[in-house]
Amino acid sequence: MSFEDRIKSVVDQAAAPLIKQVLAEADTEREAAIREAKVQIFHDAELATQTRVADAEARVRAMMEEQYVQVRADDRAAVERDTRKQLEIETDKKMRDALEAAQNRMRIALADGEAKAAADLKAAVADARVNEREIEMAGVSRLLESVRGLDGATSLSEVLDALALAAAREAARAAVVVLRNDRIQGWRLSGFGPRDPQPKSIDLALSECGVIGLAIGAARAVTTRDSESAAIGPGFETLPADRMGLAVPVIVGGRVVAVVYADAVTLDGHERHVPSSWPELIEVLARHAGRCLEALTTRKTMPKIPPPVSASTSAAPAPLATSTATPPEAGNLV
Repeated sequence: MSFEDRIKSVVDQAAAPLIKQVLAEADTEREAAIREAKVQIFHDAELATQTRVADAEARVRAMMEEQYVQVRADDRAAVERDTRKQLEIETDKKMRDALEAAQNRMRIALADGEAKAAADLKAAVADARVNEREIEMAGVSRLLESVRGLDGATSLSEVLDALALAAAREAARAAVVVLRNDRIQGWRLSGFGPRDPQPKSIDLALSECGVIGLAIGAARAVTTRDSESAAIGPGFETLPADRMGLAVPVIVGGRVVAVVYADAVTLDGHERHVPSSWPELIEVLARHAGRCLEALTTRKTMPKIPPPVSASTSAAPAPLATSTATPPEAGNLV
């Protein structure tokens, strides 16, 4: 064996344990490194996995939150729709119930109102009939009293006074004037204010006394509505355009001796509430006054009837004289 071989063998023998130790240590280090590498790789992988899991969880949570928000919005809208629909249904029902209740109350109120109105109308009609009857009876009583007053008059002057008093009961304003030739003169006034105590102050020609002149000329009752020229009233007093005046002649034996004028105007120009039949009553009174004057005239001109002849008297009774006297002139009424 050569020296070099022996040296190489010695070196190999000497280095073998060292190499073995180095290899062992290298193996140990390699295994440690591998272990460390595995640990590091596992750690890195675990970190990466955790990161990916966290990202995935975040994405899932975001998606779930988004879906949850959408679901909540959808659910909220659905709930709102359902609630609104339910409220509408309940509101409609309440409105129908309220309307039906209001209609029922209205029907009941209308029925009660109609019943009360019918009862009030019936009571009002009854009261009106009673009042009408009382007014009618009062008018009849006044007329009867006036007729009795005219019948009880014993002179021409008393007849005219009774006529003036009766006319004053029926109308707001009344005047009795007498005819003297072609003029009229006042006899009695009522309702004309300061003029009432001075009836003699009325002295007018027939052409100046308006409706009174028309009544004298026509020998019948005339109103201011019968002719436009009569709108001036009685001539001695003004008459509102919307009021009616009435003139009725007092006729004795076919001749006018006096006239009754009447209207429903008060001193302030307003119409007084008087019975609506006052024009007819005034005409009745004027006609009856004429009959009373005719009766008085007849009694004054009729000769006295002689006492009855006894049976022993043989002479036949003289026949009654027939009166040929004409009705008095208006100037003889005073």
